[in-house]
Amino acid sequence: MGFSLGRWGWGLGDNGGLENCAVVGRSELGRLELIVGPMRSNKTAELLRRIEIRRQYAKQDVLLLKPSADTKAASGLVESRNANGCGKMEAVEFPYADVWSAMPILEERERRTGKRIECVAMDEGQFVADLFLFTKRLLESGHDVMVSGLELDFRGMPFGEMLDLNWLVRMYAGNITELVAYCSCGAKALYPQRLIDGKPAPYDSPIIMAGDNYEPRCGEHFILPGKPH
Repeated sequence: MGFSLGRWGWGLGDNGGLENCAVVGRSELGRLELIVGPMRSNKTAELLRRIEIRRQYAKQDVLLLKPSADTKAASGLVESRNANGCGKMEAVEFPYADVWSAMPILEERERRTGKRIECVAMDEGQFVADLFLFTKRLLESGHDVMVSGLELDFRGMPFGEMLDLNWLVRMYAGNITELVAYCSCGAKALYPQRLIDGKPAPYDSPIIMAGDNYEPRCGEHFILPGKPH
């Protein structure tokens, strides 16, 4: 049995020689659209816009997922802060530590409607455990996937598995959209500044906290009390 490297390229054929794998069982793979950026960069608005386009113009069935750690909107809803965007959409909410619990919901919806779900979208991907493997499974099953989220946490360190998805983008012919936010000084923001009682949160505070007390900061104005290095 042969294997291939990525959607396109070369692989080892049944006779032991190299062969072009562009058409060797790879055309059914899904594509990954990754939407990243700091706080207040309209990631959720962009995700909802793309969902609406697929539903309205391509007539696709898109399943929107939301991790329970996302407290930005009410339960079962994904909502953008941008009043000029798509507003909010209903979503399937799942425990952020068990994204696999969403898989039976997807399968049941396809059985009930008799229609394939062409795309699975997920907001706040940084909260999701097993995000890489779950996304990979969907892509290999032929579903397009859209994920929006933060790449860095309040400490300026990789947040969850969002950065790991870059590999999937390369291997499954996807794309990355990097959105921009600005610090109050006017410079491009790089970091999510967490505030507790209006003051910068210390380095040793929990990674995931309820609430929405963040603002985008540039490198000069990003403050992290207690940072070890």
